[in-house]
Amino acid sequence: MSSDVSKLFTRRATGLVREIGIGTAIIIAICNVVGLGWQKKIFQGAGGAPLAETFAVHPIIMAFLLAGLIILVSIYCFAVLSAAMPRSGGGYIFISRILSPGLGFVATWAQWGSVAISYGLIAVATMEAVIIFAGLAGINTSAIENSTALFILGVIIMVIFSSIATLGIKMTGRLLQVLFWIPATVLVVVYILFIVATPDTLAKGMQALFGHSAEEYTQLALSQGMATIAAGNNYMKAIYSTFTGAYWAYIGYAAASFVAGEVKEAHKTLPRAMFISGATIIFIYMSISFLLSRASQMIGRVDTPQGPFSFFSAISFLNYNSQSTGFGSLPTVGGWMPVLAAIQAAGMGIGRWFNYIIVLFAALWVANDIPPFILTSSRMVFAMAFDRLLPSFLADVDEKWHSPRNAIIFVSIASLVGAGGESGLFGKLGSWLFTGISDGWDVLFFGIVCLAALFFPTRKPDIFERSPFRASKTVTQVIAALAVIGNAIAGYFIFQGLDLLKDWFSTYWLVGWGFLIIWPLIGYLVYRYYSNRARATGVELTTIFTEIPPD
Repeated sequence: MSSDVSKLFTRRATGLVREIGIGTAIIIAICNVVGLGWQKKIFQGAGGAPLAETFAVHPIIMAFLLAGLIILVSIYCFAVLSAAMPRSGGGYIFISRILSPGLGFVATWAQWGSVAISYGLIAVATMEAVIIFAGLAGINTSAIENSTALFILGVIIMVIFSSIATLGIKMTGRLLQVLFWIPATVLVVVYILFIVATPDTLAKGMQALFGHSAEEYTQLALSQGMATIAAGNNYMKAIYSTFTGAYWAYIGYAAASFVAGEVKEAHKTLPRAMFISGATIIFIYMSISFLLSRASQMIGRVDTPQGPFSFFSAISFLNYNSQSTGFGSLPTVGGWMPVLAAIQAAGMGIGRWFNYIIVLFAALWVANDIPPFILTSSRMVFAMAFDRLLPSFLADVDEKWHSPRNAIIFVSIASLVGAGGESGLFGKLGSWLFTGISDGWDVLFFGIVCLAALFFPTRKPDIFERSPFRASKTVTQVIAALAVIGNAIAGYFIFQGLDLLKDWFSTYWLVGWGFLIIWPLIGYLVYRYYSNRARATGVELTTIFTEIPPD
């Protein structure tokens, strides 16, 4: 190891311990992805650009399919790179060692901002899920249905989960097992409910739970201009609107790569874990989207000159379209997937006790996002600090628990921004942060990682040839090129979709775009500061970044 490298890597080992098996690695990715997104994002997408239901394949299903194809080729890139360089930090390591240390830092800085914001968002969203479904179970939650209470409860959740994360990856893995298998078991029941759904049972369930017919909700949405708005849309416009939520719902598919330095036999385990979790996630999203849209379109059908509309379009519009004035005198029906499950269960005569299970199901599928968010965001910070591009104390590892405690604390504090935004403390600006900004940073980061995979065989041929998981140089580069192109298309779709929301964000539109650009620029300034500081101490980054960090 050169003297420059020795000055940088002052420790022979990172201090992290390889304690994650393939099962936990798979669950980390699934939990990171399947949480909030699939429960309400599909309704948000449909509400943003309503469309008469004359299509063969719902725009939601098409959006998840297109995003899933992009995710699959991107997973291959992460699998190849993770098998060759299994170090904690994931994409940061790949980009900085193959393309450029500066690009690696700025791209990861942006991605870290997205994940940290999402961590706070999910903590608050866990309580939102409880509020939405508690009413179905007859639980009064009025005392916490305000921005301040949601923020405080979100912070309490963050403190609890962050504290557990400081106890090490093994303890966090055990927590994940509990948070995953309970809702996963209920998910099987939810699948069955949607598969056996009929117009009759759904209609009975609506009357049992809400005392009104589905047609009343469709008529209410139509009276607020849903059909008129839909007449100005088309199929592609609906896909653009839905794709923003669909892509966001997939983010986290590469979560295991960020903790690669803590995975047992990572060279073999990571590729298998990524493909298994990726295929599982795509199956869940595609199948549940089909069953959900099929069931909710069975009821509330109303024909108009523009075409037919159903209960699905109605609750999407009433909940998530900026031009809707709400539910008025009708009881609010939340635009969440478990609401439809509760309606079907009630129509089948299943007791109201099942609604308590629905509360647990919805909350845990959101809450199990939190540990992976903590793990990925803290390991990004850890890896950058280990390279001395952030304060070195953020790379300290607790000797007893083998966890980067300082990085976890740092991430938790930063995540308060996300908690404030989702709780409503920042108004509409908060909504923007969790759609356009995070999606923009995500597609930037994942696109650059795929670009690193494209150049991997030529920039690091020795490491590429030694990698236990790879195809030929040509095949690898072709797949990586497809992934780069796919992420570019995803970016185009996302910004097309966000353009549809500018009236909703109104004066916050320019603020959101500004922050989308300014945050990476701040990252660049941070990088320049620490790189100049390293140079002043005799360390040349262009030299040290030719080396892979120690385990």
